[in-house]
Amino acid sequence: MTRRLILQRRLAARILKCGINRVWIDPDALDEVASAVTSEEIRKLIKERKIWKYPIEGTSHHRANIRAIKRRKGRRRGPGKRKGSRKTRMGGSYVWVIRIRAIRRTLRALKYAGIITPRVYNKLRGLAKAGVFKSKAHVISYILEHKLNSKPIPENWKEEILLKYGDKK
Repeated sequence: MTRRLILQRRLAARILKCGINRVWIDPDALDEVASAVTSEEIRKLIKERKIWKYPIEGTSHHRANIRAIKRRKGRRRGPGKRKGSRKTRMGGSYVWVIRIRAIRRTLRALKYAGIITPRVYNKLRGLAKAGVFKSKAHVISYILEHKLNSKPIPENWKEEILLKYGDKK
């Protein structure tokens, strides 16, 4: 029958700064440990390595690292792993992507139509990237407000310019 040595475990746990379940007592030195009743005696046994604490057992991250490497290669990303539509999986960035593409398409069409110069185009493209424009209509109003157009913009600019110069959507 094994001895529980509750007092010795409790004293050792306090000295080792761990819980009593992490305290290991050498089975060959049970009589010696049982006779130790003071903190000094327990410290002496700890120094002699007849009592020590088990190391903390954590969850290994090895399998998670392997999975991450596979995902970087493009594995484990099939339809079975997905929840939500493409738009949902893009998060809040989806709205931005749609908007910036439309604005850039508009600016490109205006440049090809000769309404804005390449220099103005570059300036407006930078502003678009900075998030200044809310929509295609906002781009047009900004151009008219700041008199950046070298040609007049027609009233039906959506049909006339965008359909002619690349906005196929």
